[in-house]
Amino acid sequence: MSKEEEEAFENITENLDYYTRTEKGRSELIEVHKKREKKFIEELLKYFKPQRDVIWMNSYCKNCIYYVKKNSAVAKCEYNNCKLVKPFYGTAIWKIVSDLASGKTTLEVEEIRWDKKWVDVANEEIENAMLKINDGKPYDCYVPKRSADA
Repeated sequence: MSKEEEEAFENITENLDYYTRTEKGRSELIEVHKKREKKFIEELLKYFKPQRDVIWMNSYCKNCIYYVKKNSAVAKCEYNNCKLVKPFYGTAIWKIVSDLASGKTTLEVEEIRWDKKWVDVANEEIENAMLKINDGKPYDCYVPKRSADA
């Protein structure tokens, strides 16, 4: 904690009645909290490598205006800016990590390959699974493509 943060924390703890029992004090405390939360998120993002969003493709996705075909297993939803992946796809690539202090080794997922199935399943079963995703209903972002003759 920086010296400025320590001073702010001491000020709050010394004046708890003001910050908990007055409207102005509560609003100031909320503002302090928002600033601290924003700073915390900024610090996290320095070290966190965001994962790309992935959504399971349902049977309506192929007929949506936001659908973009990539390959046989992976497509993209432009509305959500994410990958659309068929069920049963996504093979984890593992790596062995050694802890020098304890001498133990563990397995961690290094990446996920979305173009390969993690289990051998027939394409017909994949299509049947896609019919059941989201209770067989389209996602909220679904907008049907217009037909060529319309």
